[in-house]
Amino acid sequence: MPPTLNLNSPSKDTISSPHIFTIRPATSAGSHKTFLRLTLHRTALSALGVKSGELCQISAIGASEGKFFPVVAWLSSDPHVQRHVALISDNVKTLLGAGYEDKVLVERYTGRVIDATKVAVREGDGRSAVEEGWRWYLEHIFIESKYIYNGLSIPGTEYKGAKRLFRIETVTGEEGTLIEGQPVVYKATLSTVVELANPSSPPSKPITLPPPKLKSSKEPTPQLDSAIIVPSSKTNFSSIGGLAPQITALKALLLSTLHHSHHFTKRNLTPPRGILLYGPSGTGKTLLLKAIASEISARCYVLNGSVVGKYLGESEAAIRKVFAEARKNQPAVVLMDEADSIAPKRGEGDGNEGRIVSTILTEMDGMSYGDSGSAEAVKLVVVAATSRPNAIDQALRRPGRFDREVEIGIPNVDSRREILEILTRDIDFSGEQPKEATIKTLAAKTHGFVGADLEAVVRTAFTSALKRLEQDDLDLSTLTLNDTPEAQPQLLLRGEDIDSALKDVRPTAMREIFLEPPKVHWSDIGGQEEVKQRLREAVEWPLTHPEAFSRLGGTPRKGLLLYGPPGCSKTLTAKALATEAGLNFMAVKGPELFNMYLGESERAVREVFRKARAASPSIIFFDEIDALSASRDSGGRKGGGGGGGKTNVLTTLLNEMDGIEDLKGVTILAATNRPEIIDPALLRPGRLDTILYVGPPDLPARKQILQIKTGKMSISTDVDLGRLAEATEGFSGAEVVNICDEAIHYAMRESFLIEAVYTRHFEAALEKAVPQITTEMCEAYESWSVGGVKKI
Repeated sequence: MPPTLNLNSPSKDTISSPHIFTIRPATSAGSHKTFLRLTLHRTALSALGVKSGELCQISAIGASEGKFFPVVAWLSSDPHVQRHVALISDNVKTLLGAGYEDKVLVERYTGRVIDATKVAVREGDGRSAVEEGWRWYLEHIFIESKYIYNGLSIPGTEYKGAKRLFRIETVTGEEGTLIEGQPVVYKATLSTVVELANPSSPPSKPITLPPPKLKSSKEPTPQLDSAIIVPSSKTNFSSIGGLAPQITALKALLLSTLHHSHHFTKRNLTPPRGILLYGPSGTGKTLLLKAIASEISARCYVLNGSVVGKYLGESEAAIRKVFAEARKNQPAVVLMDEADSIAPKRGEGDGNEGRIVSTILTEMDGMSYGDSGSAEAVKLVVVAATSRPNAIDQALRRPGRFDREVEIGIPNVDSRREILEILTRDIDFSGEQPKEATIKTLAAKTHGFVGADLEAVVRTAFTSALKRLEQDDLDLSTLTLNDTPEAQPQLLLRGEDIDSALKDVRPTAMREIFLEPPKVHWSDIGGQEEVKQRLREAVEWPLTHPEAFSRLGGTPRKGLLLYGPPGCSKTLTAKALATEAGLNFMAVKGPELFNMYLGESERAVREVFRKARAASPSIIFFDEIDALSASRDSGGRKGGGGGGGKTNVLTTLLNEMDGIEDLKGVTILAATNRPEIIDPALLRPGRLDTILYVGPPDLPARKQILQIKTGKMSISTDVDLGRLAEATEGFSGAEVVNICDEAIHYAMRESFLIEAVYTRHFEAALEKAVPQITTEMCEAYESWSVGGVKKI
């Protein structure tokens, strides 16, 4: 008797009418890509309402009602195929239990298809297929065939000269969920894992599902059935890195409610009823919810955005049903992901959201009492997760509801190392340096990265390693299937793969502000050695020598101001500092923060600092800070109507720099060519407490600038950079670079075929160049000073 898939067919109102076809053998050679294909004429596909590659269902005429098999509709390449003929493989024929030239019914498949995470496979003859190569090969086959389901037999599978027959025992859907009406049609992905069943264990029966519930067009049928999470073997507390304190606190809270609640009730106390996990996106909140479902010895229910229905009362009924089932099956946990979308602040949405919040409040308040209304040891707790805690209705965030709030913050360097160790435990690294050292270095580089970002880095680096193997002209499929394991290529992760991944993956917290990482190094800046050294001391030393600061009781500098004439590489120096220090860099131009709407400018300033704290250690670079921080003594009178707004922005800036909330791990770097108009309150110890003068380059600096610039040019051997440096006395660095660019234009005016830039071209450019920095300007900059702030 062939294996069957038993489903109750959907109502004829919800799918296309069945069409009768005569089955005949497929003319093309069979493969794992084609063994589930149903090849049809173009007009037949149109009549069924399906496209090539989509699922349809086939059943033998006379078969019991509801018995059908999902197959993949495919457009025939043979123009002579008749409209009423369906070409099938021997495998589909065996599934049907029919013969060629028999009649079958074909309809469009309207059920859901979910991703498969795990497939349990058994050998057809009962032998044990324990070789690792077979498991990998079956994963490869399932990806090629795309669709799989319980009870499906895989046609003769040949690997390394051996031919075996396999049958799918069970398929686990994405995240291990099992809900009423779930289809048994799965899609194999790169994440699908194959498990070879133990031959001594009895074979499992194919899953038989009840008929799906269909909505009537006249009356609503709310989805009252809550999703019961089936524990997933992949997600547990041991598979989560960097959150040991949070996991310990979470376990203690869950244990006190689910297993020791009677100790509370005996003493007229209420155990914790709600736990709120909050923190930035990608830090592992949802992962913790999955781990709770896997490890906690209690029934778990899910309450998510799907409870929000369009019919009046539908959402409230669904929520009440979830809590009713949880109370009935204690101990139980109700998991609420993205809580801000389910229970937003009332008054900010429509009336439906207000009713949902009220229902949740009522149900959580009722958790402390049994069905009789008296206080009992109710073993029920709600665990919610959100990245926007302030968007949740405040009534939920009080004792008796969400009693405890656990922050899942951005991981520090030790936490990042733990996460990377878990992510790379099955990945081999090249012998350039030990794996532990590579992970430690990567953890130190990835400031501001959350767990999801680190996973993206590892995945991107691994993809680069795979591409390198492809570029080496290695046929992975041939090597893996036909050669011995010793002959297979070894996939090793190299440092270049990680460096490439770090260029592509940016921290989640920085994506809205940070457009592109600066690509400027100290070697790209000529001169200014004193300024470079002071910046290293202020920014790099606290990161590389924190123990020295702690031992000596020192405090890293909070802010630095670069001032000087225009074109003297202040902005370039800031970019080089961020690149060399490896910090997250946020560049903010003063005028960009101003907004015509009241309060928006101040909000923008607060948002910049909030994201900098989240992505610390980081640098906030305020270019042209004089536009933001003009002196309040003159700004209001000289600035016209906008003076008041600028004053508010300055006040917000001052509060953020040394307000109540500590600015730990964030360095403020500012640049200006008008230091005299900056408000003195900004230029005091604790704010911009180090002032660096970036003046015009001296002779050695100008020669170095010329060497850097001409190193990228094609110049003649008659060009004397020393003489050029002497001739550019009084020019800024930007003007020296511009002279080189002008010399290129003079050379091109002579001929587009000229091979180099000659001395005459530089001399012509020098004749036209006029320095913008005067002696009086330099004297004014050098004489400017601010009391109490160290000027260098």
